[in-house]
Amino acid sequence: MTQALQELDLLALGTRFRVLSESMMATVKAFYEEYNLAFEPRWFPLFRTVHKQPGIGMMVLSQQLGVSHAAINAFCRQLLEAGLIELTPDPGDARIKQVTLSQAGHILHTRLEPAWFVLGQALDTAFGPQAAEIRRMLAVVEEAVEDRAVARGLKSVMKRDAVMAGLDIVPYDPADPDHKRYFAALNIEWLEQYFTVEPVDHTMFADPDSYILAPGGAIYMARVHGQIVGTCALIKRSETVYEMGKMAVSRLFQAKGIGTALVNVIEDHARRLGLSTLYLTSSTKLPHAVPTYRKLGWVDSAEPLHTAYRRSDISLQKALA
Repeated sequence: MTQALQELDLLALGTRFRVLSESMMATVKAFYEEYNLAFEPRWFPLFRTVHKQPGIGMMVLSQQLGVSHAAINAFCRQLLEAGLIELTPDPGDARIKQVTLSQAGHILHTRLEPAWFVLGQALDTAFGPQAAEIRRMLAVVEEAVEDRAVARGLKSVMKRDAVMAGLDIVPYDPADPDHKRYFAALNIEWLEQYFTVEPVDHTMFADPDSYILAPGGAIYMARVHGQIVGTCALIKRSETVYEMGKMAVSRLFQAKGIGTALVNVIEDHARRLGLSTLYLTSSTKLPHAVPTYRKLGWVDSAEPLHTAYRRSDISLQKALA
């Protein structure tokens, strides 16, 4: 197992299992070839099950082995071509194919039993005292996957209450490279979804310190349990005009209340600067943005700030008193 995969931890669990599986398959295949056993390691679960349950149906095989019916069909075709199994119609339903070992299959199974005994011994030796723990942990992983625990976990951690419980909003840190890259990436995500990234956007993303912070603006980052998921900026347009802009929340975390929380933080910052009114620009093409801002008390603005962006067709303002 490479260090890179190990460092990815559980997020690469599927890949790690696949790499381990392929490595073990290659070792076992070489072992079979060394002793002139014409057998593919991937056939083992089906081949062994058919030996124990002669006449088993293909659908039942799929259910017992936990693989798709298409995969069972593919393995059966390979074993048929190798002359190791036979398919016969079920007497009660001709549409159901029963699987049994052929005479050659029974002979090969007998020849393979000593090999499987040796392989079992080798695995116990390789794993040593941890063999029992490995079996237990495999059972835990299988149960979690089969029980859809991961899918339920996704739903649980993505619930609004769970997200908001882990939310904190922090000022932009120019010394933190993550803040700069998330500020750009989160905004580019929604801009590319609905519009295009304009030159003025690229300028701000490339140097937010000079174009937003230094003139007297601010940027805030929304984090959920430490993971950055949103951002918003207060941009100085003149001594009396400040724009709330560059609002972006990761698609995964939208409609959870993070955008509203960012708006509240920006409004509070503007009040601390002594501003009486705050502006924003938006587009009526965005399905939820303008209605959401109106619910938060924003109204049509007399200042045509939206001329700064080709995508914008509406300006809103909010009295902060």
